[in-house]
Formats: sequence, structure tokens, C-alpha cells
Amino acid sequence: MEKLIINGQKVLRLKIITNTKVLSTSCLFLVSLFVSIQLKSAVITIRILNIDEKIGFIHFAIYDNPEFFPENEGKKLGFKEEVKKLINNEIIIRDLEESYYAVAIYHDKNSNDEFDTFLSIPQEKFGFSNDAKVFLGPPSFDESSFYLKKNQRLKIEISLR
Repeated sequence: MEKLIINGQKVLRLKIITNTKVLSTSCLFLVSLFVSIQLKSAVITIRILNIDEKIGFIHFAIYDNPEFFPENEGKKLGFKEEVKKLINNEIIIRDLEESYYAVAIYHDKNSNDEFDTFLSIPQEKFGFSNDAKVFLGPPSFDESSFYLKKNQRLKIEISLR
């Protein structure tokens, strides 16, 4: 900005600098930001069914790698939400890339952040995407997974059992 005096009046004049390097860097940044947003624009909406007690938390684990499903380590995304907030609501997970995903949940009634078992028998309700069945252990990634396309909005329901 420069100050000029014209006919006794102070006038401000802005200098416009056209720097090709700055302009091209800014354009490149905006294009990469747009591409990044486009690559991670899929959404999953999850509704939990069969919530019979309004206490504790529902723990969510989202997986995109069959090697780790349904282990605690290797989750793409993990979080918990209070049960009373989920009774008539859904969870929305945004900015996901196009990929195969599987979801595992459990109802942590005693809020100890652990999936409680006794002699390997679950003591808390749980569920998987595709309502995959459990037989002497958790279902496979293939049984629980679904394909999420770029820009897709997918709604799934998971029943606690």
C-alpha cells in the first residue's frame, strides 16, 4: 500500500503484485485440495437396532483391511458414543475413500471401555455390518464387508445381539 497526496488529499493506492510463482502455487494448492476432497467424499450412515438399555456406550470400529478385522489394533477409525444419544439417531461417518469396509460394534453397558467376555462368551451385546452371523467366533471380513464407492451415501443398520 502506498500513500499518495493528490490536490492536497491523502489517497491510498494498493500495489497489485502479480507474481507468477505465488499465483501458480496457490492454484496448485486449490486443485490438490479439491482432488483430496473428491477422493474422500463417501459417507456411511449407521443406525443401531435392538438397543434395550439406555446406559453406557456403543463402541464403533471401522475396518478397511481384512487382516485386522475385528481386532482392536488396525482399525481405520474407532470411537464411542453414548447410548442415550443413539436411541433415535444415527451416526454419520464422512470423508471416506472408495474401498471395502466392515463395521464392528458393541454395547459397553458398564462403560469400562472393554468388550467383556467370560470363558470367551460375550457378556455384552455386539453386532457387525451386513448383520453377519457369529458362529464360534466373529464373522470374517468378507461376510461383514461392503463396497463404498466414491461420492456414495450408504445407510446401514446393525442389530445388537
